[in-house]
Amino acid sequence: MPACCGTKRHQWDEHEVEHQWVPARLRCFIVGENPGKTESQYFYQRPSNYTSDPVVVRRVLLRGLHQHGIIQEATLEGFQNAGFLFDHAIRCQLSSRIVSGERQRAMRYASSYVEEPVHLQPWLSQSVAVWVMGHLASNAVANATKEFPKQKRKISMSPFPGPIVSSSRFFLSEYLTWRNEAKASTFFEAFVRFARERQLFDHA
Repeated sequence: MPACCGTKRHQWDEHEVEHQWVPARLRCFIVGENPGKTESQYFYQRPSNYTSDPVVVRRVLLRGLHQHGIIQEATLEGFQNAGFLFDHAIRCQLSSRIVSGERQRAMRYASSYVEEPVHLQPWLSQSVAVWVMGHLASNAVANATKEFPKQKRKISMSPFPGPIVSSSRFFLSEYLTWRNEAKASTFFEAFVRFARERQLFDHA
């Protein structure tokens, strides 16, 4: 159980992600921040319309990966079929005030909500590559594996988005939100280069 809010079941469990959405071959594990507020839709909750999808990270991520030829269709099924899995550093639905405070602490690798991110470890160990989105994700992944060293990084500035070091399997970027949606194409251009250098996808 993640050491966050203490609940035994999160939306990951409610939507049976481990049984329904884990790809046959996990090529890229993406770690986001948290699923939003209590009224927010979950990443693995199919939208009624992908074009006007209210979940920004899902809409921008699926559209960007599709436009850059990484996934065959901009749907959750296309995402899964290409070998992607998405989870959050904090699986709880929390107020933006709490998340903002934890994000500030995470910049110093001091967020109490991600001290023991045991829920990430199985997928980190299995995945060929890991896309780490945001400071909370960075704090969580650094706590989950020594492969991701606890270094201060200005993730909104060059050389990011990109690998944490040239040979790393960890791709680091800001979290995709409405604030950076306009420049999201730079995220995907960098990810395509990262994927090609590592021959992550047969068709990319």
